[in-house]
Amino acid sequence: MPPLLTDLPADRLDALVKHPFHRENGERLVGFIQDLRQCHDSEDFVAFQRDLLRAALRANQARAERSRVIKRLRKGEKLPADAPDLVVGHPHDIDDWRLEYDALERVGRQLRSIGDALAWRAFRYDRRYILTLRRNESPGPMTLSKEGTLHEIRFAEEQWSEHRHFALLHDLTDCLRIGDVTVFHDRHADSEQDIYLYELKTNPKRRESTQLTRTRMAAEALHTGSPLPGPEGARLVETGVPYATHLSALNDAFARAHCEGLKTMRVPGQRGLLALDIAAADNRWGLQEATRQFHSAYAALLRRTRLSGESICFSSGDSAARNTLAPPWGIYPLQPAQCAGLIADVLVFTVTLSSDNFIEELRKVGLDAHWVLPDGADLKPEQPAVALRGHGRRTLVGRAELERILLELTDLQTWARGMDQLLCKGTVGSQPWPYFTDEHRVWA
Repeated sequence: MPPLLTDLPADRLDALVKHPFHRENGERLVGFIQDLRQCHDSEDFVAFQRDLLRAALRANQARAERSRVIKRLRKGEKLPADAPDLVVGHPHDIDDWRLEYDALERVGRQLRSIGDALAWRAFRYDRRYILTLRRNESPGPMTLSKEGTLHEIRFAEEQWSEHRHFALLHDLTDCLRIGDVTVFHDRHADSEQDIYLYELKTNPKRRESTQLTRTRMAAEALHTGSPLPGPEGARLVETGVPYATHLSALNDAFARAHCEGLKTMRVPGQRGLLALDIAAADNRWGLQEATRQFHSAYAALLRRTRLSGESICFSSGDSAARNTLAPPWGIYPLQPAQCAGLIADVLVFTVTLSSDNFIEELRKVGLDAHWVLPDGADLKPEQPAVALRGHGRRTLVGRAELERILLELTDLQTWARGMDQLLCKGTVGSQPWPYFTDEHRVWA
């Protein structure tokens, strides 16, 4: 896992985010998001994916070239004769090559975040597909040196040229990790689509692999409600509750932050929201004073929101293509430049809720809730945090649902009604994954 921005020294962080590769890609992201929102049929999606594929392959190839140089210099060997041009720094300084490598790592991850946005849009914002197809290890960056990549690209091109079907390449995303390609068959008569999941084999004589087994389990989980791929017997659970959020507040907060540097506001459900526009804050105060203003504004926000108990806080920072459960920033109902700013971490927002207020909100709809996370414990991805009881049943809520509530600004009463329906239907499996209806009404 690449280091988080918050773990980097200030000078390294500044050099990374201001690197030409990083800045140029930030501008490219805006165009991708604008173009994606104009995709309405298979031809649009095919053209968009081709552009994204070219950009991703270029970035990944450039990163691989710099990795080769770094390995040579680390061994004390000479610079390769065919070494790429170093954009910033001295060609014999290994740290300058590492900076360029790190900048390209971020560029590649940002482009995979656009791939995630493509996947969500292609699946019409149906979270079930993401919850199912994410359940595998990451294949890593897409490169032409990988076995099977050319085969997958040719397959996608043939699906379009011979059948006029859009074939989504999973390796262009971070969130699709089961199967290699999803093919969408439009049914023009009723505006619906048939979806086919493919695990491609370069050697047709090879016996069925673990990947093929996962692919079959994923298809069955989506169509029959059987267990999801993975060891814990998890299942999708339909709440039947239409999804609702307060993401309009985030749009307002960023608009004000663009003028003022930062903006704080209260959000329904006893939550505090802080939005930061780093460039605007730097122009107004300078980075050192902007940092002080951030902490001062955040402390005042917590006092104003009257949070009690332990603070639960999630931030958007440095999360592009790191969390397969979360909707990508590219589909958020914001301006394209704001979505691109979130991907590139030049815009950041933080949402905070207190443990006491959260339990109080759940009890308003009749749920018995209490925290099972030990005091002071770190909230790990799969660690149970809250126990819910209702209808004579019990279920546990982990980090993923808390992160959804905060970063998606989910309406708490909507979410609580969904959990009530989950308990009413019975806790299915050891790890039920709830999904709501009408999510397409929320996302861009």
